[in-house]
Amino acid sequence: MKIEVVRREKNELEFYLEGEDHTFANLLNEVLHENKHVTFAGYTIEHPVLMARKPKFRVVTDGKVTPEAALEEAAQRVFDRARAALEAWKAATES
Repeated sequence: MKIEVVRREKNELEFYLEGEDHTFANLLNEVLHENKHVTFAGYTIEHPVLMARKPKFRVVTDGKVTPEAALEEAAQRVFDRARAALEAWKAATES
């Protein structure tokens, strides 16, 4: 995974998330929407064949947090949920 920043303004960030597709992009987008300071979060895949693994995100906040901080929080939430799922899976299969 690689992040390529396209545009950065005060409360707005546009970037490509190289190496990912709809699976992770949709998850990240949903978790971003859980943040009350995120006023807009969305992504597109500009060309389904040429850009299939390079979603372009746009994140806008209300100014109380930066888009970068919102992304860090969302990434941590995704990580925590994945860890909880792994622990639940281990508990279910080791019993």
